[in-house]
Amino acid sequence: MMSETNKRFSRMRMQRLELAFSLMFLIFSGLQAFARAAQNVIAANSETRPPPAIRIVFFTPSDRAMPGGTRERLTKIANVTEKFFFHGMNHWGYPPVARSLFRREPDGLVEVLNVQGDMPVSSGNYDKPTYAKDVIKQATQQYHVTGEGLVWWIFVYLGEPPARFEVFMGTGNPRDGGWSMANYDSTPGEIRSDLGLAEGFNGKYFLKGTIHELGHALGLHHTGPDLSLGLGNSLMGPTTAEYKARKGPNPEQVYLNESSAAMLWRHPLFSGIPMNGVHLPIVKLVDYKPVFDRTNDAVTISGKLVSDQTTHSVVLIDDLGRPGDQYWVQSHTARIGPGGAFQIKINKPAKVNGHYRILFCFDNGLVTGDGDHVAFENQGAIRKAYSFRNDDFQFGN
Repeated sequence: MMSETNKRFSRMRMQRLELAFSLMFLIFSGLQAFARAAQNVIAANSETRPPPAIRIVFFTPSDRAMPGGTRERLTKIANVTEKFFFHGMNHWGYPPVARSLFRREPDGLVEVLNVQGDMPVSSGNYDKPTYAKDVIKQATQQYHVTGEGLVWWIFVYLGEPPARFEVFMGTGNPRDGGWSMANYDSTPGEIRSDLGLAEGFNGKYFLKGTIHELGHALGLHHTGPDLSLGLGNSLMGPTTAEYKARKGPNPEQVYLNESSAAMLWRHPLFSGIPMNGVHLPIVKLVDYKPVFDRTNDAVTISGKLVSDQTTHSVVLIDDLGRPGDQYWVQSHTARIGPGGAFQIKINKPAKVNGHYRILFCFDNGLVTGDGDHVAFENQGAIRKAYSFRNDDFQFGN
């Protein structure tokens, strides 16, 4: 028979066990509730946080107002821009994840941030692109824009033609974002996405130059057209007038070249992956070996990238011995294989003395040659000299 004392201790142990199980259940339930709440917050943030987008700004001096139909025209320009980049990237095998580059309002038109300066046109303060940062600062404060690495496309309206903002400009890179400034032309006409960038009213509007400067804001540098492709002028190549002056084929057509597609592929705007906290890569080029095949009239360049970050493509820019003629430089692109190996083939190379510039496109969006520089004006390209004499190429190390 169990004594009264033992019975009392047994009841106490049962009570303690019941209390412990109750506490464990409450803690477990609380953890479950916390986890559900955290998941809901994450899901809500992912649903409400807008994807990366180009912010369009319409800037006017203090004595100018937005003309009627501006949002409609800017929407058509945005539509042409999206179609152009997406088509070009898909054509070269660099399909973007993004389906839109711009924010849209409920009426379907693009979002336009209207910013007005505090000086009139007559002041002359708005003739040159020296105030882009001021416009961005004002737009950021006025519309409560937040985020890092933003890309700003600023359209400047100085009045009805012939008034015009002449000095188009753009700069940027995938990590830090960028900006470009271009004239807004209110001349009657229709921007059409079924026409080339230099065709019809698209050409009269100078649409090629407008999107060219946006290309700089995205981190693209100048690369000339490959005339053997028969695709017309390249987006990052010369002006339409210069292309026509040099008798380039299909002058009304403009295409995105392969090197530009590779450089844009992992840009946050096209990949949807933010670059917050991305660090610069270690870059080392080894086993660099150019070979000239006289029989097939081709130069094959092989090498290997050693890096602490993964990469997808290599871009080689050939200055053709004319480094000052940057709008006509030739670019060549190749995928980087396992272990960092790559091979680039240049058919019918120019028989001149020149330089190759080598850049690597990383999976996190960075484009650099030396791992230290990422701006389109200076991406730290690895330079390799070459010369041609006695019917043969000589290559530098």
